[in-house]
Amino acid sequence: MKNISFFTGLVILFVFGATTYFSSCVHDACVARNVTCENNGTCRDGDCICPSGYEGDSCQFRVNEKFDGFYKCIRTGFINDTIPDDNDDTLHIKANNDKFGITFFSVRDSIINVYKGTVNDNFITVPEQTIGNVTLSGSGSLNGKVVTITINSNWPIGNKSKITYAGTRYEK
Repeated sequence: MKNISFFTGLVILFVFGATTYFSSCVHDACVARNVTCENNGTCRDGDCICPSGYEGDSCQFRVNEKFDGFYKCIRTGFINDTIPDDNDDTLHIKANNDKFGITFFSVRDSIINVYKGTVNDNFITVPEQTIGNVTLSGSGSLNGKVVTITINSNWPIGNKSKITYAGTRYEK
């Protein structure tokens, strides 16, 4: 009987010891890699999970920052479905201080017509807005260093226009 009690005690001690040893050796990749996530990002399995509006290995960039810069573009314009011109242009896109907003304008045409947009991942939305007496809206995208933005405008005299900017970012 003493042998059974001894072996039972030994088994319990072994199970308790093994459980304690293995539970204290759980690998935490976030700690092992010394991962620091900025802007309220959280680390999971050694990688940062970024909150909405941030991206990068450490959630260090606002999503709109990647759009910021000057782009050498071809501007194609349509008025009432006819092509009046195809010109070289420079588009200036500026990231706003918020996470999603951008402003942009054609350097060639005018800095008076400054358009407002929002970004989501690599996509641009130009919400309906009125500049002067023209109502416009549009959309676009950024693919690497290539931007494409189309602006649809309705003029008070009944004309409609569509301008597309397509080009690449100037290198610094």
